[in-house]
Amino acid sequence: MGAAKTPITACIAFCIATYSFAQQKPNKDSTQSVIDSVEKVEINAERGAYFNSKGIRLEEIITASEFKKAACCTLSESFELNNTVEISNADGVSGIKQIEMLGLAGKYVLMSRENIPSINGLATLNGLSNIPGPMVSGVHIAKGAGSVSLGSEALTGAINYNLKADVNDPKIFLNIYANHQARSEFNLIHKHLISKKALNHIYLHSGGQYRSSDMGGDGLADMPISQKFFIGDHLQIQGKKSEKQLGFMGYTDRKKGGTLVPGKLTELSTDPKAFQFDLNENHVEVYGKLGVFLSEDQNRSIGNIFQVSSHSLDGVLNSLKNRQYKGQEDRFFYSSLYQTPSKNGQYTKSGISYSGIHLTESLTDNMGLDWQMDGWQHNIGAFTEYTIEKPILSSVIGLRYDYNTTFGFYATPRVLLKWAISKTQRLNFQGGLARRTAYFVSENLPSLINGRRFSSNNIANNQWMPQEKAWNYGLSYKKDLSIAGYPATIVFDVFETQFLSQVVADRDESPTRVLIHSVSGDQAGRTRNAQIEISGYFSRRFTFKFGYRWIDSRLWLDSHFMQQALQSVHRGLLVLQYKTRNRWYFDGVCQTNSPKRLPFYSTFSHGGHYKGYSPWYTIVNLQIRKDFGKQFEAYIGGENLGNVTQHNPVVNWENPESNSFDGGYAWGPTNGFTLYLGIRLTVNK
Repeated sequence: MGAAKTPITACIAFCIATYSFAQQKPNKDSTQSVIDSVEKVEINAERGAYFNSKGIRLEEIITASEFKKAACCTLSESFELNNTVEISNADGVSGIKQIEMLGLAGKYVLMSRENIPSINGLATLNGLSNIPGPMVSGVHIAKGAGSVSLGSEALTGAINYNLKADVNDPKIFLNIYANHQARSEFNLIHKHLISKKALNHIYLHSGGQYRSSDMGGDGLADMPISQKFFIGDHLQIQGKKSEKQLGFMGYTDRKKGGTLVPGKLTELSTDPKAFQFDLNENHVEVYGKLGVFLSEDQNRSIGNIFQVSSHSLDGVLNSLKNRQYKGQEDRFFYSSLYQTPSKNGQYTKSGISYSGIHLTESLTDNMGLDWQMDGWQHNIGAFTEYTIEKPILSSVIGLRYDYNTTFGFYATPRVLLKWAISKTQRLNFQGGLARRTAYFVSENLPSLINGRRFSSNNIANNQWMPQEKAWNYGLSYKKDLSIAGYPATIVFDVFETQFLSQVVADRDESPTRVLIHSVSGDQAGRTRNAQIEISGYFSRRFTFKFGYRWIDSRLWLDSHFMQQALQSVHRGLLVLQYKTRNRWYFDGVCQTNSPKRLPFYSTFSHGGHYKGYSPWYTIVNLQIRKDFGKQFEAYIGGENLGNVTQHNPVVNWENPESNSFDGGYAWGPTNGFTLYLGIRLTVNK
């Protein structure tokens, strides 16, 4: 814990500075006049993340300017400055990054690209980590049950991202990143204006981790050796009566990790008696949109979306157990939506959708495990949303009805209410039912990159587990105000997710096995979440964001309810940015996490694991960025300045052939301080 004292001191200093600025006397101008001038201030301060004020749904919007405050190499890492979406290590050896929202894993979030469901199924585990962050123009985050037009999923919320595809984008965009731990990234976007109405973007990415280290002192690589490639193309054609989009994207991801050569901490061992794992992922998809306007004011339209994708995920999870996984998913999606003209603020959106999924999986090892899946799922759905938009009270009432060839007929209701209390205050209530198909093996691969036995009370060959179902409801309050004469925003919300049925990976029932099973009724889990965030300006060039969130997430583990493992009940976040007149940017991030419960505390997990709980720890990141004109930008920064490092994140690492060997105890950083630098180049002609 000593390594975290300096970061905690820095975080306290940040908070004191925030309070002192807030105590300054406001200018003579009224609060409302300050709020009315928000747009001018935001433009000068380069607006980053903010909450929308116009729509009925309260969304958090993250722009490319916010991404620049940290070295976000992938989309998953882009949430380091966000308190709604959290990112953490899935385990201590695989390097897999997982997100969490409203206290539950990212698999419960509906993830889409330009409102096309895109990161799901086998792609859920690593999907966000394979989207290059510098290629994303913005992200929309909506908490709670989302629109029924995108499906029956979204148990905890929705994340929709857009690739850079605007006509005002530069002709060439180049981003190069490298850090002292041998990770590098290369991103290139080329825009081609085919005609006044046709625009094309090409995306290229290459990156990887080219050597590892052993900061944990357990003889295992803290980060796997990896290599990624990404390619994409996006064509859009704008007409008077229609809009067309056509694109494709594909990526590969190769990871190898395990035991390091003694005395050579950057080289993986090739000894057949040493623990090794490798994971290979491939994805390719083609997608398109066709929007037809049925009226001159474009108030009545029909939208059509299609997507065809193929995703494979396979590898050796544990060489000493000969545990091998292979997965292949082929997917087709189509949706058609019709929107009626708005009359007195009232309109409807209705449509149909179809998805077809073919999934093949296998999981085997030398301990008798031999599980296989080869099955189809077809889903046909019809949905409608009725919207009433008024100056004070507005609502969206949605209903979706689906037929699934595996799970039969089911309905998904949703409701959203907005109360505009005043010009500066709003209150939102939303609730709804959501359900999803569990990919119970691929979603839990990090729990299988170890020596534990795999078992289940519900799994049979070629059979799906029961769908996960949950009610989600919550309240959100937003207020615009003035701090020291400058605009600020405060947002407070509370949400609860109550499962009706749930698939649980139980690592508390035994220290030597992972039990995956379905629970329902009184054994279904419940998660409560409360969060407050204050953001604004200390001056025209000095911005801040402070957030705190609390989570109470209970799962049925070891035959009783327990706090979810490896999750901080309390989390605080402070983000500061100062911009000089000659375009120097100074960005600081301070993140504090409360203790996390570790899975099944026993004699196997005693050594170095803090009696079943992690310590408090604080991470501080700093970055300096400089704009040299409009075409060249350079940045340098440090992550985890306090060098907070978890030692021995792997239980029983001395005996990797045993069933108690387990890397799933990573509560914090395993690779310590990181120094990085990079450049961005834009060419407009």
